[in-house]
Amino acid sequence: MNDKPVKPTALKPGDTIGLIAPASPLLNLDDLRRAESFLAGLNFRVKLGRHVRSRHGFLAGTDRERVEDLLTMFADRKVRAVFCLRGGYGSGRLLELIDWNLITANPKVFLGHSDLTALLGAINSRTGLVTFWGPLAGYDLGRYCSAFKTRWLKAVVCGTRENLRLPASPPSAARRIRVISPGSAQGRLAGGNLSLIASLMGTPYEIDTAGKIFFFEDVDEEPYRVDRMLNQLSLAGKLQAAAGIVVGRCVNCESSGRMKYTFRLRQVLDGWLERLGIPVLYGFPFGHEPEKITLPIGVQARLTSDPPSLTLLEPAVTPGD
Repeated sequence: MNDKPVKPTALKPGDTIGLIAPASPLLNLDDLRRAESFLAGLNFRVKLGRHVRSRHGFLAGTDRERVEDLLTMFADRKVRAVFCLRGGYGSGRLLELIDWNLITANPKVFLGHSDLTALLGAINSRTGLVTFWGPLAGYDLGRYCSAFKTRWLKAVVCGTRENLRLPASPPSAARRIRVISPGSAQGRLAGGNLSLIASLMGTPYEIDTAGKIFFFEDVDEEPYRVDRMLNQLSLAGKLQAAAGIVVGRCVNCESSGRMKYTFRLRQVLDGWLERLGIPVLYGFPFGHEPEKITLPIGVQARLTSDPPSLTLLEPAVTPGD
């Protein structure tokens, strides 16, 4: 990847957004209808991937079908963005099937989170294209829309403002960011779902955290499993290489009681991250919580502990025509 990121064109009313399902199938086809309606309400046109309603075991179609939808949307010059409908499992199975030259030749907004970590990170590292860790169209925009999610999605994929300070919490949640380790750092954003990041270690698609603001979160993981994944990243030098770390609120990641003796999630995170000597903050609203911000992978950001903040130093998109 070049040092200078490739930025897609900012979205504007009237643009066409492609909807695809690169991982698990939709749980409810009504979510697809809701997502279409929501995007239409923002004055976007919508194009559906050929296989968005498909099901192949625990996948939304075969690998060939799902990668066909992905590449077709990138190749279509009328489609200005590609939004993923659902995470779940399966996007990592597509990595060896992707035509990276096609994506390089057709940069556009690519949005998702959770299992889409595999595609978001690989597209960014292989092509230099800024990708967007944010709402899933079939879940966040289809079933659980909110003004907060919409505002910060549009601010990042439609706006070209510099020094955009992202909110530390939604207005509906009276909670504070917890400073695990104080300080200030600057670097390009890199990260995603911790489980997916760990699963790609030792592959050509493993994360590069060197000099980056590394962000991660997870959901429904026992503290010992979070510990195992952080141990893996530590052994690989990924934690130590980061300029700073920002952790999203990890949903349902306390002990279920299956283990007689355990640590709390806070103890696990503090044990691995406090000693790094870099700024580390916990509790930003991204990932699997209902209200979330959108994070552009590959853009310069500043993380500070006093006051706790994450600021995008450059726009993630270009103005276009």
